Amino acid sequence: MTTRYTQDEWLAIIDQAQKSVPSSRVEYKAPNIGTKEFAKTIDHTLLKLDATKEQIDKLCEEARKHDFKSVCVRLGWVARAIQNLRGSSVLITCVVGFHEGTYSVSSKVKEARDAIILGATELDLVLNYTRLKKEHYSDVYTDIAAVRNVAPHPVILKVILETSQLAESEIIAACVVAQSAGADFVKTSTGFNGRGASENDVSLMKKVVGTSMRVKASGGIKTVRDCVTMLEAGAERIGTSNGVWIMEEASALMDEFTHQAGKDGSQAQRPSVTLTRLFTDS
Repeated sequence: MTTRYTQDEWLAIIDQAQKSVPSSRVEYKAPNIGTKEFAKTIDHTLLKLDATKEQIDKLCEEARKHDFKSVCVRLGWVARAIQNLRGSSVLITCVVGFHEGTYSVSSKVKEARDAIILGATELDLVLNYTRLKKEHYSDVYTDIAAVRNVAPHPVILKVILETSQLAESEIIAACVVAQSAGADFVKTSTGFNGRGASENDVSLMKKVVGTSMRVKASGGIKTVRDCVTMLEAGAERIGTSNGVWIMEEASALMDEFTHQAGKDGSQAQRPSVTLTRLFTDS
C-alpha cells in the first residue's frame, strides 16, 4: 500500500493543523444521565488477558440489561459475545493490535479481518505511537489504512492514540494521520499504559477533528462525573469497565434529585438534567 503523502507533505499538513487548533474551549451537551441516550455512549469493556468465559458472559448480560452501545473484547471472545448478545441492540467491538500497537501491519490486518468474519462491527485499533513519535507518519498511515481496507464501512474504526504517551503536538499529528487514513473515531487510551483519558486530551482531539470524526474517551473513567466531563469536552463514546456502576450511580443521583425536588415543593418527576446541573455548587 502506497502512502498518501510524502514526508514533507505530512510535515506541512500537520504543521498547518497545529496552527489551526482553536484556542477557545467549546463545551458540548452530554446526554441526560440515566437515559437510554446516556447508556448508548458506553462501550462496556473487558480486556484483561486472564478474562474467563464466565466474566465475558456477565459482561454481555450487563450490556444487554443496560442497553450499552457495545461490549469491547479481545478477538478470542468475539464469537462468545456474538452468541450472548444475539437479538439485542448491543454491538461487538474488538480491539486490534492491543495493547502495545507495535505489531506488524500484516498481524493487525489478520486480526481485523478475523474479527469482522466472526461478526464484530467495530474495531478499536492501537496506533503505533512509537513510530508516530519518531515522525514516521507514512508508516502510521499505512498501518491504519491497511486495517480500514479490510474493514470498510459500515464497520466503525476507532484509532487508539495512547495520549498519555504523547505531547500535544503529537496528539494533533496522530489525529491528522488517523483522519487521512479514513478512521471514524480517535480514542484516547488503551487503559493499560499511563494515566488514561483526560479532559484536556479529549478537548484537543475534538478541536482537531471537528465534525469529520468522533472522539472516544477511555481509561480511568469510573463515575458519572467522569463520563459527563468527557462528553462535555467533546467525546461521543466512553470506554469503561465501570459501566454498571456508572448507570447505578446515575439512577441514584436522579432519585436523589427527584426526592429533593419533592421536599422543595416542586413537581416530583424525574427531571432531564445532566450531572453539571446536578452538582452545581450553591
